[in-house]
Amino acid sequence: MMTQDARFAAIDLGSNSFHLIIATVKRDGHYRILGRYRQKVRLADGFDKHLIVDDAAISRGIDCLRGFANLLKDISSERIRCVATATLRKASNSAVMLEQFKLALGHDIEVISGEAEARLIYQGATQHLLHSNKAVLVLDIGGASTEIIVGQGVNPAHLVSLDMGCVTWQNQFFPDQTITEHACQRAIAAASELIAPYATRFKQAGWQHVSGASGTFRALYDMNERGQQLPMCKDWLRDILSKTCAMGHVSKLGKLGIRRDRQAVFVGGLCILIALVEQLDIQRIEIAEGALREGLLIDMLTHSMPQ
Repeated sequence: MMTQDARFAAIDLGSNSFHLIIATVKRDGHYRILGRYRQKVRLADGFDKHLIVDDAAISRGIDCLRGFANLLKDISSERIRCVATATLRKASNSAVMLEQFKLALGHDIEVISGEAEARLIYQGATQHLLHSNKAVLVLDIGGASTEIIVGQGVNPAHLVSLDMGCVTWQNQFFPDQTITEHACQRAIAAASELIAPYATRFKQAGWQHVSGASGTFRALYDMNERGQQLPMCKDWLRDILSKTCAMGHVSKLGKLGIRRDRQAVFVGGLCILIALVEQLDIQRIEIAEGALREGLLIDMLTHSMPQ
């Protein structure tokens, strides 16, 4: 039988960052976060043209997971769940990498589908929304994939996982870290092309609230003192893009208020976001309360609580 102070751990091996949250169950069945841990691994940065992840990126992942393993020592294995996303789905050397990561973490790792990832993101992003009785659009720009989900309250209705992310777009369109208007337009056009086949379906869903659940949204939130009142409309984002292009290089993005740990992939994420806003006619986006790891934790607790 599960005790009230039982601890759970949810681990998200993303293509840009690895996340770990440790939580305990409250008396009302909800959870309380005891600790959040995040490390920039940039796993997708290790891709070569054959989709093989290089040893340097794998080593960063192993080092991170060894640290996570120390934090998990006193938690029962049945209350630990670890999932991996786009990079482990796509990598040619995924099986070898997975074995090394399992050894470092000391626990099983599940490589989830893009659809499963989208469902978990939606669950985590909508858990605290005040507009839970309204249609919600959730966006998550990951390191190597982008998820678009729409649903009613906490129930997803339509979802898609697209093969683009802030790390892969950064490497494809800004390989030398130089930022030019031409490169940005190419990146936006390429993202728009992937979104376009799904745009009508999502626009017709009648959503009334848009929630952004990834680092790109957080970077924009952090750089602006108005916080969650960010318009994040086409004109505002295009203005941010112009200022970014004026910097000319990733190393100068700190002047715009972009945190150091977000600078390396900011432009790639911004170009994808602009494509999303323009293709889906989005007028306003708020920061999500949670993302994939929170969704994973909720899923664990739902299946662990007695019926």
